[in-house]
Amino acid sequence: MPSDDPTSCTATQGARQCSDSSQATSKLLAELIDHSLANVFAFDRDFRLLAINRTAQQTFQRVRSMVPQVGDNLLQWITRHPDLAALMQPFIPRMVAGQPFTESIALGPADDLRHYQIIYNALSDPEHGMLGGSLFAYDISERVAEQARMRKIEEALYQSQKMEAVGQLTGGIAHDFNNLLGGILGALEMAEQHQDEHRYLDTTRLLGVARQNALRAASLVQRLLAFSRQQTLAPQLVNVHQLVAGMHELIASSLGTRITFIDQTQQEHWPVLIDPNQLENTLLNLCINARDAMPSGGTVLLASDNTLLDQAQAQALELPSGSYLHVSVSDSGTGMPAEVLQRAFDPFFTTKPAGQGSGLGLSIVYGFVRQSGGQVRITSNPEQGTCVHLYLPRAASQASAHTDGQPQTVMVVEGQAVQRMLICEVLEEQGHQVHSFSDGYSALQALRGGLRPDLLITDISLPGGIDGYQVAAACQKRPECVLVLFITSSASSRVNVRPDPYCDVLYKPFELAALSQHVEKLLKKRYLPR
Repeated sequence: MPSDDPTSCTATQGARQCSDSSQATSKLLAELIDHSLANVFAFDRDFRLLAINRTAQQTFQRVRSMVPQVGDNLLQWITRHPDLAALMQPFIPRMVAGQPFTESIALGPADDLRHYQIIYNALSDPEHGMLGGSLFAYDISERVAEQARMRKIEEALYQSQKMEAVGQLTGGIAHDFNNLLGGILGALEMAEQHQDEHRYLDTTRLLGVARQNALRAASLVQRLLAFSRQQTLAPQLVNVHQLVAGMHELIASSLGTRITFIDQTQQEHWPVLIDPNQLENTLLNLCINARDAMPSGGTVLLASDNTLLDQAQAQALELPSGSYLHVSVSDSGTGMPAEVLQRAFDPFFTTKPAGQGSGLGLSIVYGFVRQSGGQVRITSNPEQGTCVHLYLPRAASQASAHTDGQPQTVMVVEGQAVQRMLICEVLEEQGHQVHSFSDGYSALQALRGGLRPDLLITDISLPGGIDGYQVAAACQKRPECVLVLFITSSASSRVNVRPDPYCDVLYKPFELAALSQHVEKLLKKRYLPR
């Protein structure tokens, strides 16, 4: 019998309206999912399919000629397709555990490979119990293809920029080398004439000029290599005042007669732990830059002072707070406009005419100082000169290492006969007992035969298939301390030598005095505890 209660009728109508609304919403959501560009799957905890949308059905029909149906076990269905099973296998444990994830897979034959981004989420009940999961697979093949196309464009652009940079570099380096080689050839030609005329003092002077230009050429190669790779540094305790004092003649000859050089570094200023050869190159490079900024002449001032950087000052310089030696090189030249100053450290950037500069100088200075734990800053204004500021970390003074000064047994392994002869002659004049070998095999044979060197000097690249690293490894297997000095051509790749106080690296070409310094430095460490 129908109820006459209007309240009951209203409630019944409201429930029907709610039900109709819910069904409409569910239908709308189902249609949206069914027409989604994503491949959509829903399954229960046993991986039985609860739903699969139209896109997924069409995809499987196209690539598999069959379609998984609602009620199918998804894992069993995947197992029947080994390639798909192999791709999905790493994800199954995460799906079983209900762990959400987003991953990318590639599926299909090589001539029709498709890329998909799969997004998995667990399906949970109101009490957060896991009911199953949903998986959305988006076809991102066009995006991947576009990314690959962009990578090819970027690689082509990079290659083009690299070739342009090589062209700039070749022009600058060729100009510098031609100047140096011209000086060397001219000095040697004149020296030969003077020698025939028995003018030996003039001959000696001209040979010195040729030697100086050869050293500059070697330094130029080192600067080039320093740009192309992170260089292997040999830090030492350095008093900058003493280092600059030893460079006075070189700096003065580089600056010429129209430029006044003033050295205001101080003996009592803090020492720094840095590669002295690279620091010399850096300071000379900055002095030459200053010279080029003063075509009508002027003044170059090289100064130093002890500097304590507080937190704010250090942060502005991107350095830890603490004690630094501040070294500055300033000139009274043309200065730099803001747009040039902003690019001063960019590799290959130069304001010099084509072929008259490589644009590497300041970028190499920056790389070396940063690698040494310091910082570089430039202050400059047009027609008001330029000042380059170097901030180098202070080093604590170190006592000289003990050495007994007695002759040592030195093993020399060098494939170049002239180089080997010169090295041995220097060592023998110092009183050392020298055993020389032309290849790694004969050196290893001597070690097996009982040779016990105190110091090994070996080229890294040796003929015969056994390199200097292997010879050094054989020496260092012995219980006694064997010091190692590696020698390498400056054209070689980065030296694979870990920082070690009992090991050092010397780059070719080198002065025989530099060889003696490296040997002396290593031998002083022989009796220190390892």
